[in-house]
Amino acid sequence: MPKAPDANDILREEGDAGLRRHLDESASVNGHAAPRKKIEASNGNAANDKAETEQIEAEIDRLAKLSQIEYETERKATAKKMGFRPAVLDAVVKTARGTVADDTPGQGRPLFLPEPEPCDDLVDGCDLLDALTASLHRYVVLPKNEARAIALWVLHAYAFTAFTCTPRLAITSPEKRCGKTTLMDVLARLLPRVLSVAGISAAAIFRTVELVRPVLLIDEADTFLQQNDELRGVLNSGHRKGGNVVRLVGDGHEPRQFSTHTPVAIAMIGKMPGTLADRSIPIRLQRRRSDEAVQSFRCDRAGDLDQLSSMAARWVADNEARIQEADPDMDGLFNRDADNWRPLLAIADVAGGPWPAWARAAAWGLVSSGAADEESTGTMLLADIQAVFEARNCDRISSEELVEQLHRCEDRPWSEFSKSGKPISKAQLARLLGKYRISPGTIRLEDGRTPKGYQRKDFKHAFERYVEPKRGFGDAAPPHPSML
Repeated sequence: MPKAPDANDILREEGDAGLRRHLDESASVNGHAAPRKKIEASNGNAANDKAETEQIEAEIDRLAKLSQIEYETERKATAKKMGFRPAVLDAVVKTARGTVADDTPGQGRPLFLPEPEPCDDLVDGCDLLDALTASLHRYVVLPKNEARAIALWVLHAYAFTAFTCTPRLAITSPEKRCGKTTLMDVLARLLPRVLSVAGISAAAIFRTVELVRPVLLIDEADTFLQQNDELRGVLNSGHRKGGNVVRLVGDGHEPRQFSTHTPVAIAMIGKMPGTLADRSIPIRLQRRRSDEAVQSFRCDRAGDLDQLSSMAARWVADNEARIQEADPDMDGLFNRDADNWRPLLAIADVAGGPWPAWARAAAWGLVSSGAADEESTGTMLLADIQAVFEARNCDRISSEELVEQLHRCEDRPWSEFSKSGKPISKAQLARLLGKYRISPGTIRLEDGRTPKGYQRKDFKHAFERYVEPKRGFGDAAPPHPSML
């Protein structure tokens, strides 16, 4: 990563005149005392230059001692008054903070999450998304749908406050060494206000989000996320704008709200917890083959990613109004899938070119590939029973025949449903359907038999409420694997 510029060099080159104006105009910024000694116009006198430098350094020291939220409150106004670009002030304060001793040694460092400075030139949205996708492919083996989804998610993180929901980016793999950490390293250079962690508590998340609204990158989540219900609850609540938790604070135990709404990417081995997966864009990584070449990521040679982050900041700033007003056609996505993909489709529609079509193809590709993983046992059962009725073109079926048809689904759990590996029984089927208020009864078949079984009409409401339509954009429902 590039070395932060030296504070005094930058100040002498860019800031003396601006700081003189600032010190003459105001004795304080947002209630914080500032040096007030008037600096006379420079006359080339060495003593005068020394005094100017001392007061410049004093102001920077003051800023370095502020908390992150205090500094963020002052940042833009102070930079303008001092004649600095905000990014320059960030670099100077960061350098100064490295020399400010903490009150309690060994207790960590203050958070410092810099915002990328928008580039000077206009940015074309299609070109930017193409470049983001190419950079992802350069470092990580990714299918095209996953790479395009990540590129759109990166831009959404710059404008997430414009949307009702901010989908989590769920990066999973079946084994280690599949590129999860490399992908997180690349994202850390592309995103704004990044806070990368490999372990974090629920309290740390909601207090940090309330303070600085970071983009959270959580790696190694398989080591702590599954066993932490409170942490999952906080991450779930932050999916929607207005998400928050309430905690009692202070000696008076005053109830206080803490925001949890912020973009989050989570990387882990194995399956994402169901409630988080339901709020996520799924990115499934595989270990690369020997013939799949990627470039090794080095943080000290990733200036191209920094340039892309500046371009992203500029494009979002220029298109903020259009992004805010976007109302993308979801073309068949609904419920939680629509919540997750609406921000990404809006970004694609504003960018234009081929990206609206590519984004929708990625949406349906990833939604479809993740459907089986995200189905509960009950919804999976309902979908398979619906397929049995359709395949047999009947309006009733006996319990015995229904379980026999379910046993034939090779990619489903029904043939080894019990803990001992036995197929699902008629009694187990009845118990599972009971929570949907569906129960077996006596039916009359065409051959005159009257066994216990089910009528299709009894499933009508359950099919409508719990079985997702399996179709693509403008396509008819694809055939279910044969159950005959």
